[in-house]
Order: sequence, then structure tokens, then C-alpha cells
Amino acid sequence: MYDYCIIGGGVIGTAVARELSRFDVKTVLVEAENDVCVKASGANSAVIHSGYDPLTGSLKAKYNVQGYKVFARYCEELDVPYKKTGTLTLATNEEENRTLKNLLKRGKANGAEGLKILNREQALKLEPNLADVVTSALYSPEAGIVNPFELVYAQRENAENNGVKFIFNFIVKKSSFGDGITLTSSDGKIVTARSVINCAGEAGGDIARLLGDFHPIKYAKGEYALFDKAPVVSRPCFPTPDEKGKGIAVAPTLSGNFFVGPTSVKTEKCDTTFDKETYQKLLRHSAKLIKNVGSVRMLTTYVGLRANAMSGDFIIEKGRNNGVYHVIGISSPGLTSAPAIATELVRSFGLRLSAKFTPKRSRIKRLANCSTEDKNALIIKNKAYGNIICRCECVSEAEIVEAIRRGARDIAGIKKRLRASMGKCQGCFCSHKITAILEREMEDL
Repeated sequence: MYDYCIIGGGVIGTAVARELSRFDVKTVLVEAENDVCVKASGANSAVIHSGYDPLTGSLKAKYNVQGYKVFARYCEELDVPYKKTGTLTLATNEEENRTLKNLLKRGKANGAEGLKILNREQALKLEPNLADVVTSALYSPEAGIVNPFELVYAQRENAENNGVKFIFNFIVKKSSFGDGITLTSSDGKIVTARSVINCAGEAGGDIARLLGDFHPIKYAKGEYALFDKAPVVSRPCFPTPDEKGKGIAVAPTLSGNFFVGPTSVKTEKCDTTFDKETYQKLLRHSAKLIKNVGSVRMLTTYVGLRANAMSGDFIIEKGRNNGVYHVIGISSPGLTSAPAIATELVRSFGLRLSAKFTPKRSRIKRLANCSTEDKNALIIKNKAYGNIICRCECVSEAEIVEAIRRGARDIAGIKKRLRASMGKCQGCFCSHKITAILEREMEDL
């Protein structure tokens, strides 16, 4: 019997797994897919927010501010790319100027640091491509951007290295209470634990019902367009938010690309379709903020499904049955909040620290980031580094093999770990090669 079973392998579930691995307990994480980071954690804005947007007194405000203050150290421990860029929230008229002043007050009340209102001239010094209609901006210097895929994979790897077991393709269909809590999967697999932590994301409401609680979830899809590498913006630029959310942003990624999005469209569970008119909508909205977006080549589109609690706030609470905990409805700023949520939840259990815990994890050595001298040294040591599979992003066979050994089980897992097939050709020249390597390496697993 396990001490803790976590349901869900997104950013929250893997953060909780990593935090539990600090302690002298036996932990398992079950995930419905064949890998972590498959759903919302693999399709989001990658922005580490500073905390001016959530309502003061909410769990979102609390964990947002706690989260961003530890994020740099957290990413350093896990060797995850992170950059403190700051963000700009842009106003285009007097009403929006007043809204920015209210957000400034809210941010200060929430504990966000360094916030200030900039006039147009000050904002242009930070972002020269601001649209002509922009009149002022709320500058949040403590915000940043992260590689969200790498964060989830790092949390998994570190938790796994510290003793947490991960079981994939485990779709929870039944629970029973007795000597512990027994979960049964759709194909008859069984896991029993003294406590179950529901971090199931979009399935969080369904899992809550199986565990004896009622937490209905409403869904909204966020649609994005990803563009080629170009210096259009150097930090995330948001419109003035409204009742629907933060709005359609223009934001850079750590890889040098930029995206426009997300929309916020009420939808049914599992709807990740991208409407044919959405791209034009994204361009129209981005043009209100930033010039020159439409002149850059659009590479692809993607959609993330947001699982929102009916209250609009996070759900972090004990269930009716002993040993049940729910951490669901973790929509934005969930990515920022994950380390703080995991820390506070797990510390509330009063567990004994493990003397064996190792906080460090190292990412896969990327050929694209190496000097010529280092590249040559890697190839001498391992000839597979000299076999370039993805030309657009300079990804070698050796890196793909390492990603498979760390848990990648399909092209999507390779793509998110290494950027293979994320470049200009979007996999046209490398997907078949990646598939061949997957088939070869999976035979030995």
C-alpha cells in the first residue's frame, strides 16, 4: 500500500509528487495518458505572473505571489530555463487607464512587487513595436517566462529519482474505501493508498465525484497562434483585462518565437478544435497592441483547455472521506502557483523529511546550445550526437534517445522535450526519423 496516490500528471500533480519525495513516504502518481504534461500543462502561455490580476484575498492571489517569489530558485534547482522579462499590460483609452490604476492598487494589496504605471514614451523604450493607440502600461518587472514543458518533465524526473513511482495509461474508473483508498483503472489495474490527492485537471470534477465529493468544473479553450523567430516583443504584452480574463496577449518564448493568444471560449470538455476564423481574430486583437505581428510567418496553432471551478478560484481542500484531497480548478495563474501550492499542501501533512532527498536535476544536454568545441567533444564521445535528426532546431539522435530514456513515448513527448519538429518545417523532414528511433528504442524498454 502506498502512503499517497496523486491523480494527474500536469504541473500541479508533478509538483506535489516532487514535494512529497522530500519526505519519508511511499508515493505513486497515476496518469491517464502515456506521459506527463499532455493536457493544459502542455498548452499554456508559459508566463510567470507577478500577482496583480487575481482578486485580493483569493487563493489565486495568495499562491500567485508566493509562487513567483520562489520561481527563479525553483527552476535553478531543477535546471529549467527561466527568464525574468517583466510584463506590460497596455491601455488604449481613459477607461483602460483607470483600470490599470485599479490593478496597480490590487497588485500592491496582493503583495506583488515593483509595479508601476508607465506613460506611452516610457513603455515605448521597453517595447518599440507598441501600436499607436497605446496610451499607458502597467509594468510588472518581477514577472517572467518559463519553458512549461521542461518544468513538468523536471518535476517528474526529480520526483522519480527520489523514489516516486509513475503509472501511465491509468484511467481511474472506480474508487472504494476500506483499508485505504483503492483506485481501479478502466483496464482493471489497482492502486491502493492511505491518501489520494486529486490533481486531475480537466477530469478533476469527475474524479471528485468518484471520491465522494461534488466539484463541478466549467471549461474554456484558449487558442494560440505560434509565429517564427522574430524580435517583435521582448516581454509578454497583455491588453487591459476584462471580465473574461487577461485577454489575447503577444508574448515571446524562450526559444525566440512569439505567440498570440489565448482566446477564452466557453466549451465542452475535451474540445481542442481550432476554428478556421480564430487566426484572423488573433491577428485583429494583436494589432491593437503590437505592430508587425502579421508580417511574421505563422508556424502553427494550438489549443489548451482550461478547467475552471464554478467559484472562479482554486479548489484546494480536504474531501468528505478521510484521506481525500482535491487540488483542482487550477487555471491561470496555476503554472506560477504550482511550487507554492505543492509546498503548503504537503507541509500540512506533518511528514518526516527523508535524508536521501536530492533537489537537483539536470536537463538533457542540447547540441543547439553548445559551442563548436563542445559539440565536437560530444560527437567524439558519442557518435549519435553527429547524426542530426531535426535540422530546423539542431536536434541529434543522441538527444532523442536520452529523451526516450527519460520518459518520452511518442513524437509529442520528443517535441516538447527537445523542440524536434517545432521549427520552420514543423516536422516534415524529421517526423519519420523520430518515429524510427522511437520504435527502435522502445523495444528495449
